[in-house]
Amino acid sequence: MAARRRDDLGVVLHRRPYRETSLILECLTAESGRIGLVAKGARRGGRQTRLEPLQEYDLSWSGAGELRTLTTAEARRRVNLQGEAAICALYVNELLLRLLARDDPHPGIYPAYWQCLVALEEQKTREPALRDFEYALLQRLGYGFARDRDVSGHPVVAGRRYQAGVEGGLVPIESATDGSAGASLLAWTAGDWSGAQTRADIRRIMRTALAPHLGTRPLEAPRLLQGLRRLSR
Repeated sequence: MAARRRDDLGVVLHRRPYRETSLILECLTAESGRIGLVAKGARRGGRQTRLEPLQEYDLSWSGAGELRTLTTAEARRRVNLQGEAAICALYVNELLLRLLARDDPHPGIYPAYWQCLVALEEQKTREPALRDFEYALLQRLGYGFARDRDVSGHPVVAGRRYQAGVEGGLVPIESATDGSAGASLLAWTAGDWSGAQTRADIRRIMRTALAPHLGTRPLEAPRLLQGLRRLSR
């Protein structure tokens, strides 16, 4: 019986050599979630050679199991990111590779991913794009939290401080320096990113919320970003 063929929109999150002429692709797709594909002969200079991140493809594949066989890949839209913006996109790809299991679709992640890439391409300030994507990703995976209410359901108070709880939700804390200001969380809810302290507080909250799901191995993108900034000084 012929192997079942599937078609979907997708983007390459990561690629690595496989045997002498092929590639293994980790892809995010619109309907099938994260999948693993073998692109046979891709390193030999065939039609599949330019299978790169930040490019959307019409993908077709066949087979079953952990790795399917890519049959066609037709290029569609792409984003043009360079420098820090490209490293930010690498960070987003790393998040998806860490947090998404193969063959576990989560509707909404794919459009949120492209919305983030477009924002990284268009906006000079990258914090909103990254933080909003992190938040959307956690929401879709069932690890999300309300930004305007604490874990007990009480409204966030501007003059209090909060941290992300181990089991989710915002936890009020009695500290003048730890955690994040309630005023920053309320600004985030209102879409106001104008304050440097607001951006720092939101980054701190999201870093804490993501940490339990990322494992202990450091992400590569932050190290690359630090290196780029040292070179540009």
